[in-house]
Amino acid sequence: MEQVGLNVKMAEVRALCEAKGFSAEPRRIWEMLALIHSEISEASDCYKKGQPLEAVGEELIDAIIRILHLLSALGLDAEKLYQEKMAENWERPYRYGTVRGG
Repeated sequence: MEQVGLNVKMAEVRALCEAKGFSAEPRRIWEMLALIHSEISEASDCYKKGQPLEAVGEELIDAIIRILHLLSALGLDAEKLYQEKMAENWERPYRYGTVRGG
């Protein structure tokens, strides 16, 4: 895995998590997924309650950190996955996946 782009951030997150006692053991995958969900829920709650956008952003960054930690635990190449998915998305039609102009 080349240490570029998201992979650099992923390695940084992994080092932090390990230093603070949060392992990336396979038995924690379900927990890690749930924690990502909780950060998104916290961002939704902040927005709903009219908190400053920086508070919403902080929760979203927490979600990104948790996602990068999970990608690391799964041994995936975050940068490669990102680049492939973006290339795929650029090939999709305008407003793809919507029903009746959703």
